[in-house]
Amino acid sequence: MEAQTSTSLLNAVKARAIELWGEEDWFKELVKEYVRLENQQSGEAKPASYMNRRNQIQRALDTGGCRLDTALLLVAAVGHKLQMVKVVTEVIDF
Repeated sequence: MEAQTSTSLLNAVKARAIELWGEEDWFKELVKEYVRLENQQSGEAKPASYMNRRNQIQRALDTGGCRLDTALLLVAAVGHKLQMVKVVTEVIDF
């Protein structure tokens, strides 16, 4: 099992994007869908643009890290949902 890291999540998004849109168009289409979803969520706020989000998403993929809201939108952009579970470990003293 692959370690659960932001890099592994972003690699999974990239792999799914390549499946959906092909090796040549995946990045362009991923950014377009990301911007569409972000603008849909923001309503009346200043709309996101392809140009500034392109750089943001490229940086996230290059560094293997991003903010949680960015990760959630990237996952949604490839048609998936992210399920998060909180696990509480109880420590017992003997």
